[in-house]
Amino acid sequence: MGGSNRRRQQRPSASRGAAPTPSSGAPKPAWRETFNAWGGYPIFITLVVALIFVAGLIYMNRPGVTAGSAAYQPTTRAQVNGRTAGNPDASVKLIEFADFQCPFCKRFADDGGKKLLEEFVNKGTVSLQFVSFAFLGEESRRAAEAAECAADQGRFWDYHDLLYLRQGAENSKVFSAGNLKRFAAELKTHFSDFDTGKFVRCLDDGAKRATVEQQTKQASDAGVKSTPSFLINGVPMSGVQPIETLRQAIEAAQKAAAK
Repeated sequence: MGGSNRRRQQRPSASRGAAPTPSSGAPKPAWRETFNAWGGYPIFITLVVALIFVAGLIYMNRPGVTAGSAAYQPTTRAQVNGRTAGNPDASVKLIEFADFQCPFCKRFADDGGKKLLEEFVNKGTVSLQFVSFAFLGEESRRAAEAAECAADQGRFWDYHDLLYLRQGAENSKVFSAGNLKRFAAELKTHFSDFDTGKFVRCLDDGAKRATVEQQTKQASDAGVKSTPSFLINGVPMSGVQPIETLRQAIEAAQKAAAK
């Protein structure tokens, strides 16, 4: 009796409570077999990284895209001589130091610069000279060289205006060699005597590199640290100046020159 009770109280075998084990021999999907045959996740990740890298190279080396698309309209300037406009005998000599990639220089050109031209330069009371301080990168230097090539044909200021009109993000290929040549072709539509072939040769030959380097050194020697900066009869001024501030500085320079 005692023996049979012990048998009834025996605990069931542990194997009864075990979860069923899935068969390891279940077939894998065909895509998974192909995926593994090609190397699995390591190869997949490598391919994704490579595609991103190639896409980046294509983007960085794409032809420059012109940022500004507004229609160019020529601006009248009095007594243009290279990078100088206005009466060379004016009592006030204003030198502007600027970089064609500088957004603040564009802001000045679009506002205070236009009013300066209308109120003083075109009326013969101020002589304005532009000096390139090409310090923001390769495209700054290239744009300045292109403007100098245009200056050889008396079109510095027209090309100056077009560069600011088309300005984009710094060193984003907006001022690529191809785009600079397209800007020259755009000038040709307004000035039939503009020789685009001569411009292209000048740009491709780097004929104005030393000129731009000399101007940048001139700016550094003058103590220029940022753009735009100005010298008004030798008195320094920096930043995007409203016409009111420029007017006061010019009037002060005129009074000092009259003494």
